[in-house]
Amino acid sequence: MKVLTWIPATPEDAVPLAALFRHAEAIAPVGLEQRAEDVRTRLAGLGPDLARHSRVGLDDDGAVAAYAEVADMGVADGVLRIRLTGVAHPELAGDARAELYRWLTDRAERLRRAGGAAQAAVLGTRCAETDTAGCRLLTENGFTLVRHERDLVLAVSELPPAVALPPGLALAPVGERHQELARLAHNEAYAQSPSALRPDQRTWPQHATAHPRLLPDLSCLLLAEVSRDENPVAAFLFALADDDADEPTAILHCLGTRPSWRRRGLATAMIVRALHRARSAGFRRLRLQVSDTNQPALALYQRLGFTESGRGYAVLMRQLDGPTAE
Repeated sequence: MKVLTWIPATPEDAVPLAALFRHAEAIAPVGLEQRAEDVRTRLAGLGPDLARHSRVGLDDDGAVAAYAEVADMGVADGVLRIRLTGVAHPELAGDARAELYRWLTDRAERLRRAGGAAQAAVLGTRCAETDTAGCRLLTENGFTLVRHERDLVLAVSELPPAVALPPGLALAPVGERHQELARLAHNEAYAQSPSALRPDQRTWPQHATAHPRLLPDLSCLLLAEVSRDENPVAAFLFALADDDADEPTAILHCLGTRPSWRRRGLATAMIVRALHRARSAGFRRLRLQVSDTNQPALALYQRLGFTESGRGYAVLMRQLDGPTAE
């Protein structure tokens, strides 16, 4: 299979892109969306930059065979973070994949320069652990393996006893009232994760509170009854329904604790609560992803009984450090 035409992506491409993502995930999983509505949400996240920072590859029959996307993930510590997504049909020829990666790195360089000639940037992308050809192409383009994301699952069967919250904290539902405070808490909790999305006010709702598959009953905020600062949100958990699973599954999509509230058992309390609520709602399994560099979190999940699903992937990065970066 060859790509004959490259065109900018549009929201109308959500259905064929979802089909392409399903083909790719069946062989080399990297956590892509597989339902059209989720792909549509992904495309909407690029906003007005969709046409400039994405493209779709069509084969000789006019079918979607490849997809490329460059996304601005925000600036952290003076460094622009850029997420690259490259998806190819499993039967696509290697030269088309090489062209796809060249376009991604070139477009990322243009995005970096748009922020100022001296703007440093780090590019991040995913590669399935079984995709040796893709990983080789990435390393040939200057990327380095930095970590593995583990995909963990836990059967909702025997439930541990509920965990009491430390004094001074209270559970609250997610919703409009604490929308902005939850966003700020999320961005603070993930400040040291170079590839984590740090949503702005425009993109936060679709990432969390207004996500189309949000499970409000499993999601929660932990609020300090007497706040030490202007933000009472100490920790948060947003859960989603996994509509691609072969049995009822809830995803712990976004879980975090602000640094000043860590090591107090807040994550354990929220996960155990989600387990109990998942059981009551008829879910059979919980699923989450965690980096193998986050050893405290990985150890916690393993203590709770989570095991690897076999759908983990590698994360690779490349630095763009100056105005003459290649």
